[in-house]
Amino acid sequence: MNAQTISNFADRLVGWTEVLLTHRARRIEKKKRKQKKRGVVIEWLDAFLWAVMVVLLLNQYLLQAYQIPSGSMRPTLIGGIDPYSGQRSTSDRIFVDKITFGPEALPGLGKIKGFRESRRGEVIIFENPEYDSPSLAHEITQRILYMVTLSMVDLNRQNGETAHQFLIKRQVAEDGDTVNFRRGFLSLKNRGEQEFIPEEDFKALSGLEYENRVLLNEGYYEKQEAALELLRLEDAGLPLSADLKARSNAPWVSSLKKTMRDLYAQNRVDMERLEILYPQNEAVSRAHAAYEQGIYVPEGWVLPLGDNRSDSGDGRYFGPIPQTDVLGRALFLYWPLGRAGVIR
Repeated sequence: MNAQTISNFADRLVGWTEVLLTHRARRIEKKKRKQKKRGVVIEWLDAFLWAVMVVLLLNQYLLQAYQIPSGSMRPTLIGGIDPYSGQRSTSDRIFVDKITFGPEALPGLGKIKGFRESRRGEVIIFENPEYDSPSLAHEITQRILYMVTLSMVDLNRQNGETAHQFLIKRQVAEDGDTVNFRRGFLSLKNRGEQEFIPEEDFKALSGLEYENRVLLNEGYYEKQEAALELLRLEDAGLPLSADLKARSNAPWVSSLKKTMRDLYAQNRVDMERLEILYPQNEAVSRAHAAYEQGIYVPEGWVLPLGDNRSDSGDGRYFGPIPQTDVLGRALFLYWPLGRAGVIR
């Protein structure tokens, strides 16, 4: 092997070595960059998970964000369709105090003793008694997502509509009270009392201050009652007076754009008419008596009602709920900013 061949081989060896070393250096540098990027991603992921955990803890045990889903609490809290314009309203967003009445130990499980029980007149949040959970896993996932996203994501759907797992109403009646409804208006009888008192008089005597309303007017109830009487008389094959036909067919004029009806009043009047026609029917007699006697609230239970009595699926339909089912109280409205303030 001559000197030239050795020199050429040495040059090639140096070149290959340089290529290998450069490739290795590049690989090491690339690996460092990947590790650095991975480190940044891990840091961001770690920060995000800690933020999620903090939000979950705050929502579960201290303050929970809640979005008003409907118009049942108008004018106190706004949501759903505006009954006069027919347009969807900007939903109020509120914070719910979880600690005063005692939070759940885990979402949907157990309850920690609070500082006190809810009081008459307070706006409370509770699990919908008519809500049917698909599974425990779904419920826990739904609650976690709802809390983490500050009420922006709600997985609960039924027939394409949101199935409300939580309801927000006002605690109107409690231990031993009996309430009665006539044409949308409430009367209340305390335990030991003999007479029912109209709600407005009761609020004045008790020092309670909250606004509630009945959007359906007297014309609506007059037409509703006449139509039900006509229907039941027709079914029984009895004669119909011209006056009854006229009252039943009279147009109901209202400024309301949203269609609504008082189903509770409708059922009460219907049972009253059926009782007159079929006094021997025990089931009808019992149902009519229940409406006449009113809704009784047992000791340790509360009756939640919407402030908008004409458009609220509340305790009139599902009855009283146990005090232990009250999850929190509406504390502060934070959005829209123009309506921000303490909730009363």
